[in-house]
Formats: sequence, C-alpha cells, structure tokens
Amino acid sequence: MPYVVTGTLSNGRRVELDEALPLGDARVRVSIEPITASNVRPVREVIAEIRQEQQACGHVAPTREEVDRYLADERASWDR
Repeated sequence: MPYVVTGTLSNGRRVELDEALPLGDARVRVSIEPITASNVRPVREVIAEIRQEQQACGHVAPTREEVDRYLADERASWDR
C-alpha cells in the first residue's frame, strides 16, 4: 500500500517525515516532489486567519461547560 506524506530533505540524502508510517524498519522506494514555500503556510497563520474570520462574522465559540453538556446529552442518548 503506498503512503503519501510530507517531510523535509536535508543534506541531499536524509528525509525526515512529518508523520510516522506503520511500516517499521524496511527498505522503501521514495519519490521526491518539491513543495514550494508559497504552497505551505504555517499552521499558526492558518488558525489566526480562521479566528479573524470567525470574529468578523460574530461567531462566539461555545464555552467548555456548553460543550461538556452537549457531549453528556449526546452520550446519554446512546443508551435510549
């Protein structure tokens, strides 16, 4: 089964993957496709943009108590 993950190439020989694969130690075939910097945005930047858009629309995030109550009600409905 092929896997597609991103990673960082260093020293022209070493590839460090952004996430672990369920393969263990094994020989693999690697195909390299450079990712240009313009295609990748830092996660913090994306989250900040989402928050700004939500605030501009007047979105108010639920409180912890509201989320806990919703989850408790949802879980209680499973037993009915």
